[in-house]
Amino acid sequence: MNLYSFLLFIVKYIVYIFNGKPYVVGQENLSKDVAIIASTHRHWLDPIILAMVVEPTEIAFMAKDTLFKNKIFRYLLPKLNVFPVKREKPSPKSLRRGVEVMNEENKHLGIFPTGSRYSTEVKGGTAFIQRLSKKDIVPIALQPPMNAKEFFFRKKAKVAIGEPISFDDSKKYTREELKQIDLAIAEAFDKLDKQLDPDYEYIPSKKD
Repeated sequence: MNLYSFLLFIVKYIVYIFNGKPYVVGQENLSKDVAIIASTHRHWLDPIILAMVVEPTEIAFMAKDTLFKNKIFRYLLPKLNVFPVKREKPSPKSLRRGVEVMNEENKHLGIFPTGSRYSTEVKGGTAFIQRLSKKDIVPIALQPPMNAKEFFFRKKAKVAIGEPISFDDSKKYTREELKQIDLAIAEAFDKLDKQLDPDYEYIPSKKD
């Protein structure tokens, strides 16, 4: 058992004890084939919830490169399948790493297309990685407990897994086609949120 599996085993049961098992719909849309997991991002728990939902397949995440300035994180995060990326302008090396995770290591690639918890706008990039990797994109909407009170009073995390946005060999993946795919991800997030709760609204907090 590697460090990723060991820590996920522990964290999963802590979540189960204090918050309960996440409510998940659309599990059938997550096949055994590795994919690009494109998810909403609303709480620091989101990567943990996603890792729980997609197991036994491991998931690797892109994370902002500034986290890796800390020596402890720089040592620990790669062992947890986390690798750095510049949010504003991902480097070719980061993109190649994302493709390698799926095509060579057989892991899902976790991406938060909004870039952070402080935005709801889907930014470009996810579709471009699909073009490079030739993998399907699976959109996922998360409605996590937003604070300690909600967590410990067992307001369960809700998860909706959407139908895959399939890689299309017939497409040239032009700039306009890439934009359309990113737009489809945003539309999927809205649809999945309403599927979980028609009245749900996420208002990002201001960045500290």
